[in-house]
Amino acid sequence: MGRRKEARVITVTVAVRKSGLSQRQVRECLVRSLVQEPLTEDDLAELRRIRRLLELGINLPGIEVILRMRRRLLAMNASRRAAAWEWPGDDWDLDARWQRLLPWEPEE
Repeated sequence: MGRRKEARVITVTVAVRKSGLSQRQVRECLVRSLVQEPLTEDDLAELRRIRRLLELGINLPGIEVILRMRRRLLAMNASRRAAAWEWPGDDWDLDARWQRLLPWEPEE
């Protein structure tokens, strides 16, 4: 997925503690390829988004669809920026919109 830039690897046990998900839920996310091993800080942020969506009552198949759409939109936004493509009213920032929809504060 091209998001493996962090060198720090996070164990499932640490991910469970920092994400607020159970070990079973983290393993299920791995099985469904919502995150990949070895886990990184990006994956930890994704697990927190997943926890938030689960708290909203969305099931894992629904979360898969939401996260896939999010990745597509972010990729489109990145390619639009790389191509210097003008979007009507060019203040349309998907990164900021997704952050408002699924904000997260790092839990230390």
